Amino acid sequence: MSVEVSGVKELERQLVSLFGRENLPQLVDPALIAGATLVAKTLKSEFVQFKDTGASIDEINIEKPVYDKGVRSIKIDWKGPKDRYKIIHLNEYGYTRNGKKITPAGTGSVARSIRISERAYRAIVQKKIGDKL
Repeated sequence: MSVEVSGVKELERQLVSLFGRENLPQLVDPALIAGATLVAKTLKSEFVQFKDTGASIDEINIEKPVYDKGVRSIKIDWKGPKDRYKIIHLNEYGYTRNGKKITPAGTGSVARSIRISERAYRAIVQKKIGDKL
């Protein structure tokens, strides 16, 4: 079985023709979960640098893969008893208090961890899908 791909849409079309739309999640979901686990691990290592109580690290959560606008995707968010999702954006972008820009120690940590793990994420997803082909 050989597949020649020139783009993401072409890849999806060929995978659907090989496996069928209903079997595609069984092929793609393990790859997405493995990639998301890597990104979550990188997030945790970035958050250790400015750890206080560790709640932001403990509440990192990987959701189940779902279709989002016709594309299979997975979401990493913050869920837990301390509701850290409410302040993650403040930590990421900073904030203004009394006209003064405040930049916390963790500013840019989410973007940095995504940038760090991007190539490894793609490699893991490609390997997991390639193993099933």
